[in-house]
Amino acid sequence: MGTSPHQRGRTTAGTTASGRVKAVAVLAAAVTGFGVAAAVDALALQDLPTAVTAADFGPAGDGLTRLVVSTGTGGQLSDEQLAALQATPRVVSAQRLFDGSALVATEGLTPGDLTAVVPGAQVVVSEPGTVAATTISDPYWSRYGYNLLNTGTNSQTKPAVAGADVGAPTGWQAGTGRGTVVAVVDSGMMVNHPDLAGSLWTNPNEACGSVDTDRDGLAGDCHGWNFYANTADVTNGGGDNSHGTSVAGAVGARAGNGTGTAGVAPDVTIMPLVVGSGQSVDVYAGAQAIRYAADHGADVVNASWGGNGGVQILTDAIRYANSKGVVVVVAAGNDANNRDAVPMYPASLDLENMVTVGASTPSDTMAGFSAYGARTVDLFAPGDLVFAPLNDGGYFLVSGTSIASPQVAAAFALYRAQYPDVTAAELKAKLFADTQPVSAFAGRSVTGGRLSLTALGNAAAEVRYTFTRMTAEAGVVSPQLAVSGTASAGDYAVTLGLGMENAGEVMAVADQALTLNGTTLRTGEDGQATFALGGRPSLGSLVLSPTAELTDGRYVLLAQLRRDGVPVGRPYAAPLLVGAAAATPPPAGTGPSTGPSTAPSAAPTVSPAPGVPAPTTAPRTTTPATPTTSPRPTASGPGSVAPTSPGYPTPAVPPVGAAPTTGAGPTSAAPPSGVPALTRAPGVPTTSAAPSAPAGPTSARPTSSSGVPQPPATAAPTPGPSTSTPTTAPPSGGTAPDTGGVKTYPQVGAARLTSISPTRVDAAGGTRVTITGGAVPAGARVRVGLTAPATVTSASSSQVVFTTPKLVAGTYDVYVFAPDGTSSVLTAGLTYLSSTPAPPATPAPTATPAPTATPAPTTQPGPSATAPGPVVGPGGQRLVRSPLFASLAPAVWKVNCSSACSGLAV
Repeated sequence: MGTSPHQRGRTTAGTTASGRVKAVAVLAAAVTGFGVAAAVDALALQDLPTAVTAADFGPAGDGLTRLVVSTGTGGQLSDEQLAALQATPRVVSAQRLFDGSALVATEGLTPGDLTAVVPGAQVVVSEPGTVAATTISDPYWSRYGYNLLNTGTNSQTKPAVAGADVGAPTGWQAGTGRGTVVAVVDSGMMVNHPDLAGSLWTNPNEACGSVDTDRDGLAGDCHGWNFYANTADVTNGGGDNSHGTSVAGAVGARAGNGTGTAGVAPDVTIMPLVVGSGQSVDVYAGAQAIRYAADHGADVVNASWGGNGGVQILTDAIRYANSKGVVVVVAAGNDANNRDAVPMYPASLDLENMVTVGASTPSDTMAGFSAYGARTVDLFAPGDLVFAPLNDGGYFLVSGTSIASPQVAAAFALYRAQYPDVTAAELKAKLFADTQPVSAFAGRSVTGGRLSLTALGNAAAEVRYTFTRMTAEAGVVSPQLAVSGTASAGDYAVTLGLGMENAGEVMAVADQALTLNGTTLRTGEDGQATFALGGRPSLGSLVLSPTAELTDGRYVLLAQLRRDGVPVGRPYAAPLLVGAAAATPPPAGTGPSTGPSTAPSAAPTVSPAPGVPAPTTAPRTTTPATPTTSPRPTASGPGSVAPTSPGYPTPAVPPVGAAPTTGAGPTSAAPPSGVPALTRAPGVPTTSAAPSAPAGPTSARPTSSSGVPQPPATAAPTPGPSTSTPTTAPPSGGTAPDTGGVKTYPQVGAARLTSISPTRVDAAGGTRVTITGGAVPAGARVRVGLTAPATVTSASSSQVVFTTPKLVAGTYDVYVFAPDGTSSVLTAGLTYLSSTPAPPATPAPTATPAPTATPAPTTQPGPSATAPGPVVGPGGQRLVRSPLFASLAPAVWKVNCSSACSGLAV
């Protein structure tokens, strides 16, 4: 319907010969505190073209009239009624909404036209919303990036104050968003923009095509869904996706890729959900998209738009997202109004998992167009002349709360990666505590501050890792790990983990002997062992040289420092290349890393083959706790000011270096008929020919190893987190295992935990366990091992009772979490046992007698969907599927440790 920006009267003069602007990393470590890997991209001044000005974000919508049809009794429209609506002349699409009504896109039909189709139905015009973008005054600029790191000179068109930024490079010390998903509920996304390559979400349960394999009612939603057109086209090919593309770039534009800008979370995964076109969105479609995001694994939702209607359905959708632990971030609006007095939705809703964002300037003042509100606007973020991707492959400067909101959404993704187990309300409290107080925002927002990631990054700086000697010949391998930081006095230990690539998947290496400081331990089922380092007045610096006898292969070494049994910072991982693997050159474009790796995948996400789901983050289902954030009063109800064009100035934007949108080479497979092709960016190679992972999500928790031969169990080493060799799982079936036992502890952690009973539990799950302590936190949550949350049935200040989750046989640490995310850890607290096999029934006669000895394990080329238990690696290693290790690929292989590196934040 809409035309591209170049078709809306743009004029171009003085562009470079290539038509593109080259990007170089010019802010050195002295400015960012990082090495090359984390440097913020900037534009080479000599390559700047003469700026071109666009009038707006395209036409308002697609010209269709949208109507909401409901039964009027609160029930759900029947399939027959929905089909009748779809068959009505001049109806373009009809889609069911989660509240039982239907959103019907029509060519000019009125409510009366559809009342005749569904007698007795209530039909209203869907309330349109508007994207929250505004005007810029000067199309020329020489440098950019003040929003990420403000030097006082990198916002040439406006006065700037050094430090008036989000502190992205500091925040990146804690991670860059890898493994988290932000749903961009907007006008679509140019998925093959060079600065968004590798960011596109893939539905793990549905391939592109016409089959609804995940049974969500949407066929072919392999990368998201277009709720505006009711199709799988997330690029919004029939409309204008310039606004959604810029918002997606503010969230997750790739860093260190030699082009353009960087998002606040440059390694995040983006789930594009289309709810509008150009400058318009449909509020009801927006609500449906928020619910979809919560159901499909999003960690955060960004909604850079607002309207005057749909209050109830938006409220219901955002509350539903809260039940899944999902934060929803929204734009405050660009009408310069006080949101406390002039409501707009969703910005004016008062919900514990929602955050409303205003726009700040490079000099830490409130942008003149930005809405504000002491009770309704939570915080401010840079939103004045922010450099962002444009949907023709180039870039432009854009202002508005639209571009401020996604930076906060990206920040929440970084926080979620650091605090995976807290509720949405608790996550809000953590981010709000990190805001930078600014006098200009006092009395105009809940926090009185601007978004900052400084505290998040500084917390991670308590410990730093440097990996060396990460290539070696097969045999006894001795990598070196330097650990340093500001962590305070305590009893220290380090957990070392070993993974190995097998058939394209990184798996935990179990039962592997590791030696450190004269102590030899064997890794558990999780591939990890914990070594005591003794008491220290502070961390300071120390050098660790673990040794292990390894055969040829690509391994991953993981390190996690612990103080008084509690993890310090995040674990870090680095590639350990042994034998023939050590001779393999590093991936193109990588270089030695002197800071936490932020380089993203260079190639775009490839659609999975039909029927082969790809791994992704599963939806969070943690039950929210009582929020601890500052209270916000309930919005006063619908206002009379409609946030349409009169209150929303349109943007004047200078696009930079538009790139051709045609691909340069074949993709791995043509998309099914009717599904838009996701073309690679020019110059981006196709996926490597490495063996593909097997069918089925690799992130699934391993199940019982029944039927898979295993080596005999060995004696458990000194107790520590996940150090004991797991009990060998006997075949399934038969009598229940001998559960029971009590283990006591000397008042562990802040909860002062003293015992756990029973300590032997059934691997099938469902065992009732009691932990006692002197200060068990209210609202305590329990996790077994690294990945399995338990169901808490009761808790008091002296004990917490929970039901065990299902896990494979082995010994696991047990974590008791307080609402603020701190944990107390019972090392080797639970031992999971498989059931004892029942005596066989009368055996059927066979020609060949059964062997009396356990047969040797059959060597397998890789993990198999039919054999979920341990497998044997190419060198005889015992490999176990591990969500932790599986999540590291392919990013870990892009870290170049040929000389030294700081690894990849896990």
